Amino acid sequence: MGVAPDAETRAVLRADAVPIVVAAVLGAVLVAVRLGAVPLLPAALGFVLLAAPLAFLDARLHRLPDALTLPGYPFLLVLLIPVAATSPAAWLRAVLAAALCAGGYLLLVLLGGAGLGDVKAAGLVGLLLGTVGWRSVLAGTVFAFLLAAGWAVALLVLRRAHRRSHLAFGPFLLGGALLALLTQA
Repeated sequence: MGVAPDAETRAVLRADAVPIVVAAVLGAVLVAVRLGAVPLLPAALGFVLLAAPLAFLDARLHRLPDALTLPGYPFLLVLLIPVAATSPAAWLRAVLAAALCAGGYLLLVLLGGAGLGDVKAAGLVGLLLGTVGWRSVLAGTVFAFLLAAGWAVALLVLRRAHRRSHLAFGPFLLGGALLALLTQA
């Protein structure tokens, strides 16, 4: 039995339906063109379709709801079956990368620099990028922090934020993963 989205989550999904669909379609086209017909394609497309609403939700609500992150695990695992069939080592690496990414973000939670939604999303990122390789996992992590840093600097320069402002990290985490997939796969 899954976790149902709360009213606030449903409201954002309704209000931002058009940009979410546009982002998902654009991301899916980029991934399909870049990867072609490979065993990873179903999972990569599934990740994009999951990441688009998550990024919008975190940008608006500063949280990544369990109603989307938790079902993302079995969803991606099923879509990774073609990878497991062709390369069991890549599938195992994906599971290990998911655990390591989630563990790394859990450490950030304990240090006060992330939320539990980021932990769950990081596991999904590790699951996807781990199939490509450790270099992709590292690239996705670096890209996420570089994108967030660039956005934070822009907000500071434009005086739209100050040093103590909170920044939703999910869009950068998910965007960094997509960027790594497009450049590393």
